[in-house]
Amino acid sequence: MRLRRYRGRHLIHRPLPLAGPAAAGTATAVLAVAPSASAGTHRIEPGETLSGIASRYGTSITRLVRMNDLSDPNHIVAGTRLRVPGATRPTVVYKVKPGDNLSSVAARYGVSIRRIVKANKIVDPNLIVIGDRLRVPGTRRGSGEASLPKVGASKVETMLEQEASSEGVDGSLVKAVAWQESGWKQNVISSAGAIGVMQVMPATADYVNAVLGGENLNVRATRDNIRLGVRYLHHVMDQMPTVSKGLAAYYSGPGNVKRKLKKYQRVYVRSVKALRSRF
Repeated sequence: MRLRRYRGRHLIHRPLPLAGPAAAGTATAVLAVAPSASAGTHRIEPGETLSGIASRYGTSITRLVRMNDLSDPNHIVAGTRLRVPGATRPTVVYKVKPGDNLSSVAARYGVSIRRIVKANKIVDPNLIVIGDRLRVPGTRRGSGEASLPKVGASKVETMLEQEASSEGVDGSLVKAVAWQESGWKQNVISSAGAIGVMQVMPATADYVNAVLGGENLNVRATRDNIRLGVRYLHHVMDQMPTVSKGLAAYYSGPGNVKRKLKKYQRVYVRSVKALRSRF
């Protein structure tokens, strides 16, 4: 049976967390002399949860719910802004290592990419150079110890590995895509409407269920979300001539992958490949 090609976007293109050249390394940071006051609002980034934001600002989920009049603490949307308690935290100076990009540095220190760009007057956020020193504003001592989970530490990781094995897709690639998409969190929805660990669009879930034998998988259930995403990843990898184009197809839809990848697709691919080497 010939499969109907899914040409729509897996994710309606949203600006990718801006990244630099791919390579891997560990953090090196020192406290700067001058403190930096954190903003009174926080822009929600893909993969963030209310509990993580509360921890970052030294407050409680209950307080954030009250400050922002949230009806559902488990549903926050990337791109929106939350009111957060004001606090003064030291600025960190971070030395760029192989494997770093602005996305990973921002995640490591719990700040937005835009704040790092502004603090350092970065002209091209997609290019950071090994050895450069970045001022990372409004961080807390110890917040940058690790940006990736310990291997085997997460039930989600186990599910990712199981589904990767079931679909015949490399486990490290699946974990890298899932981390890039959501930070392995199910309770996140992008501003474009992508859902869960694998950031699956409802239209993509419908396609997988109808054409790829998804068996009525529920995009809002963690295991089903992972199964949908991995099955779709396997499908687009088979469709595309290279791994890079397969990843670009997963991110922006097969119909948007041309002979030459667009800049935002290349940035996504570099980021996933750098993460893959760490899993």
